[in-house]
Amino acid sequence: MKDYFNFYASFLKRFLKLRRPMRVVFDCSNGATALVIKKLRNYVIGKLEVILINDKIDGNFPAHGPNPMERGAMSDLRLAVRKHKADLGVIFDGDGDRVFFADNAGRPVAADIVIAFIGKNYKGPAIVDTRIGYLGRELLKKAGKKIFDSRVGHYFIKILMKQKKVNFAGELSGHYYFHFAKDDYYADSGIFAAIQFINAVSRLGSGLAEWIDAFPRYYNSGELNFRVRDKQKITRRVERVYENQARKISHLDGLKMEFDDWWFNLRPSNTENLLRLNLEAKDKDVFRQRLPEIKRLLLG
Repeated sequence: MKDYFNFYASFLKRFLKLRRPMRVVFDCSNGATALVIKKLRNYVIGKLEVILINDKIDGNFPAHGPNPMERGAMSDLRLAVRKHKADLGVIFDGDGDRVFFADNAGRPVAADIVIAFIGKNYKGPAIVDTRIGYLGRELLKKAGKKIFDSRVGHYFIKILMKQKKVNFAGELSGHYYFHFAKDDYYADSGIFAAIQFINAVSRLGSGLAEWIDAFPRYYNSGELNFRVRDKQKITRRVERVYENQARKISHLDGLKMEFDDWWFNLRPSNTENLLRLNLEAKDKDVFRQRLPEIKRLLLG
């Protein structure tokens, strides 16, 4: 029987193109990626130093939950990066289709930054979901990239990639999508995205943390969930309050309203009576004013 784990690891190693040797901690979240990373490690000796944590497959997920976005899920990774003086930390979700990162100081790296670092190395435009903020868009534009916005979700992003002939897309949720031109197919992969981001970080003249610290500072709420009785009614109420102030309004994915120094996106859950809010501002005072303001509208 063919060893498909070795076959896949051999495929992946072709895309590892490091400018300098890298030491990387991989937190496999007691999930499926451990099988592949262990095989890949055998192919990259001398180029990539692989440090594995939580690599024993266990469906009870004893180290932490399988979702890296949950509070505390990245704690082991952040500690390990600092302990081993690693260049980067990588954490996968349980089935490996999503990936998140910690910089060399052990701090979580925003998906905006990951999207920009990977996207600038792919030819042509990039696709992002509507929740991607100021920094990611600015970095992509600085790299000369045209940006297409998409609704959240595999289906919508892959359809748009095909329509617009786009080679790379990224979501705030840690999903990254790639066009494999040789066989003309589109796929999302946490491991493949990790390799692309490791490549990008290896090209930096200093540590990733130092680069991030030099970027402009924006203030972001993260995704906040609000339980409501009538999603449409509440969304319409919010839109009416701000429609005369907004310089741009989009209904591509829920409601997105953009202003001179802040923006928000309000999306309804497809399965629950929840509204999901993302809000970002260029100034801390604006952020402190607008977030409570919208919360009152959602809960009032």
